[in-house]
Amino acid sequence: MKKFPGDRVNNPTSNEQQRLAALKALQVLDTPSEQAFDDLTALAAHWLSTPIALISLVDGHRQWFKSRVGLDVTETPREMAFCAHAINQAALMEVPDARQDPRFANNPLVTGFPEIRFYAGMPIASPDGQLIGTLCVIDRQPRTLSDKERDTLQRLARLAEFQLQLRLNILQSNAKTRELEHQQALNQRLLDSLKAGVVACSDDGTLTLFNTTAQHWHGADVLTLPPADWAHYYDLYAADGCTPLARDDIPLVSAWQGKPVENVEICIAAAGQPLRYVLCSGGQLYPERDGPGAAIVVMHDISEIRRASNMKSHFLATVSHELRTPLTALSGAVGLLGSGKTDPRSAAGERLLDIARENSQRLNELVNDLLDMEKLEAGKVELQLEPLALRAQVIQAMESNHPYADRFQVHWRIADNLPDLNVIADQRRLQQVLANYLSNAAKFSHPGDPVQIAWQQQGDSATVRVVDQGIGIELEQQPQLFNKFTQLDNSNKRQRGGTGLGLAICKELVELMNGQVGVESETDKGSCFWFTLPLAVPENQPTQGSVPPP
Repeated sequence: MKKFPGDRVNNPTSNEQQRLAALKALQVLDTPSEQAFDDLTALAAHWLSTPIALISLVDGHRQWFKSRVGLDVTETPREMAFCAHAINQAALMEVPDARQDPRFANNPLVTGFPEIRFYAGMPIASPDGQLIGTLCVIDRQPRTLSDKERDTLQRLARLAEFQLQLRLNILQSNAKTRELEHQQALNQRLLDSLKAGVVACSDDGTLTLFNTTAQHWHGADVLTLPPADWAHYYDLYAADGCTPLARDDIPLVSAWQGKPVENVEICIAAAGQPLRYVLCSGGQLYPERDGPGAAIVVMHDISEIRRASNMKSHFLATVSHELRTPLTALSGAVGLLGSGKTDPRSAAGERLLDIARENSQRLNELVNDLLDMEKLEAGKVELQLEPLALRAQVIQAMESNHPYADRFQVHWRIADNLPDLNVIADQRRLQQVLANYLSNAAKFSHPGDPVQIAWQQQGDSATVRVVDQGIGIELEQQPQLFNKFTQLDNSNKRQRGGTGLGLAICKELVELMNGQVGVESETDKGSCFWFTLPLAVPENQPTQGSVPPP
């Protein structure tokens, strides 16, 4: 049961540790003087007509005076303290003549300064009932208190207890405030660390929360704006990225108005950032109330999901087109040959057979790309790494891809004065990477242009470059080139075909062979696609081995 000022424990000396803990909890020892306590000792000295009045607190080894009248010292040893005896009882302790009391007759405070003769001390209890000190009066003459004086001393002691209770309340309130501030700081750090945007408003629509992610997405912190203006600050659009959102359609406004906000997709346009698609969910914090009220909305960035979905749809459309075109040509050629109207041995028949072969090859390449990407994503590609002569591998790739050069009217060229380097790679996969680089260069070159292949040693790696003088690639599109299902949007480039998987497969394969890929390009001036591979160890230390799937 909670203790109140004036309550005392039944056996005040039963647990000294509890008493000392109660005194420590008040944080009052060795604190500066306070007017409230000084007023009590002044009143006690005045009303009881004594030269000395003290508020004394007894710890484990001393008595310390929180307030004093008529005495200069601030503390005395506990073994000399009259108050140390007074706290052993719950009632007023009165000593008419200390010289006649065997407990105090030889006390230095009696035989010497301040020559105590009379002492009266009323124990002071802590808020939980522990006796921690006294309000006492001292005289240098023997005397006794009247009943009225005893009542006065007891009442003043209770006032001291109320002051201690007030002090403890303030301490506890401050501690709770600090704890709340600490928790709020932790909550804010947690909110700011979230990858989701979190916004909230109060009952009157004032923004109260706009975490760091939300600020970044919107390009600013709008908490400083007045309630009437904050909704108009947003540059928000519907999910189509084109239609501006009306004020009432903004998710937080809808939630504030009590409307359901569940997986609402909107688009945020912030200065210097691409359109960001976010999925919003939230509602009122107190939905049981009628009308507008405090609300919160959580936003998740689904831009990458939208991009991947768009890319997948685009990829499926591309694959459908890429499949349909050779299948149509193949079906037509086979149909004409099968009808018997065209002799396979005639010039027309030979042309139809060429068409069938070319489109069968295109279908085979498409299927192989799809299978390779599936294996790469599943981690099922095994490499046989071994030392390979780079020049020989490049020449082999040029010869194998000669039909591409003929088809797009370009010619391969190896740069002059190149060193002979050996690299560690899987031969079949290296040929696949080179073939992709060469075919891309041929596709996007102008007729008659050369495509140059060069390499050089850089540290413990070899860098291979395939350079064309073709149409080039816009700077903002270059980071996407090695992503899956990526094809450039330019219609002149799209018409050259491809699944958008080739460069993504090259990136995966080169990285499996401990290399890197990249591109340097300028519109209308050509492109340089490069990749690196680790150099082989010296000739007398050949290295080869199997690399299992990661």
